[in-house]
Amino acid sequence: MLVRAATLKDLDTLVDWGKRLTNESPRFKKQGFDEKRARNVFAYLIDKHGSILMVTDEYSNPVGTLIGALDTDWRTGQTLAYEQGLYVLPEYRKSGAASDLIETFKVWADMNKADRIQIGTITGIHAERTVSLYESLGFELVGYVLEMEV
Repeated sequence: MLVRAATLKDLDTLVDWGKRLTNESPRFKKQGFDEKRARNVFAYLIDKHGSILMVTDEYSNPVGTLIGALDTDWRTGQTLAYEQGLYVLPEYRKSGAASDLIETFKVWADMNKADRIQIGTITGIHAERTVSLYESLGFELVGYVLEMEV
């Protein structure tokens, strides 16, 4: 697998994967998907931060993505790199693609002088396996996320 920075040419693929992720996730499916908003956010992150990664198979076909961003921690002033989404096509989920994306994101965070990385799962898709993967790559479970509709 090869990981590369996403380009604006990847926008259609990213939007398609956003739809797929939304349909696969029990939680996201109820919330819907704003295609125009997603396209605009993806374009901004690609153009301004280079913070969307794509993993490709041996034929250069995209098979997964990690959407990342940087922000300043309000408590410490430290730079925080965080994952906004990780998606790998179902048929590639045990191929090492997710690990490759996460390892590359760690390098990207370091290159962007992040002090910490936060990564998580809120989709309801294989949550325990996802947490185990993150822990195997050096992340520590530090809390929980709870949500309710208002």
